[in-house]
Amino acid sequence: MEEFNPFAGSKAILFDYDNTLVNSKPVFRKAIQAVSSDIYNFLKDNGQTLVSPELLEQKLLHISEKLDSEGVYDRNVWWIEVLKQIGISDIEKEQLFEWTSLYWSIAGETLPFEDALDILTYLKQKGYKIGLVTNSDGEGGDKKSRIAKFPFIDKFDVIVIGGENNVRPKPSVQPFILACEELKAKGNECVMVGDDPVKDCLAAKKAGLKSILIDRDSSVKYPELYADFVVSSLKELEEFL
Repeated sequence: MEEFNPFAGSKAILFDYDNTLVNSKPVFRKAIQAVSSDIYNFLKDNGQTLVSPELLEQKLLHISEKLDSEGVYDRNVWWIEVLKQIGISDIEKEQLFEWTSLYWSIAGETLPFEDALDILTYLKQKGYKIGLVTNSDGEGGDKKSRIAKFPFIDKFDVIVIGGENNVRPKPSVQPFILACEELKAKGNECVMVGDDPVKDCLAAKKAGLKSILIDRDSSVKYPELYADFVVSSLKELEEFL
């Protein structure tokens, strides 16, 4: 039986950004911990010690994961939601923005995965077009500035940020279709590589693309339900190119 090649007939390869090309999880968690500590100190200073610092951090981590999976990227909303859960409302917007600024001062310092730099170089050498399809950081964030720090930013032929410039965020199919159009390639001539089984892989397949899940720590259950192919390192992709 002939081995499946996810790149057969492909002209362009699209990538997600966070946790696909750059290692975001550690700094995102560190940022959440910093904001949680600051929120606790704010409540304490205002005589509202309604929850322990440990429980507050636990709640904020849970909310951040939940809202992120639902496509709610505005960090101000995250802080509002955790405060609601402990009975606090009517926080001034300036204070919310202070926490969001603190968050991004830490979360914005993501470092690229080594295999990401290697695969982008390899793809360019092979003559593939390369695109980046990612979602907005929401109000208070600046995804363009974060992406601009990526050392191989010049290798991308197109960059689409869902949630900005009237482009709907993933898992909408719109960002994928737009990226393919910009690259002058049909959907079945493009492959999407990302770490999120729903927003990256399943959504890309709905848009007519092939999809590859990068599951670095083997945490996704039944990945074959979402993606055409699964790898634990971007380096594995070179075997098919």
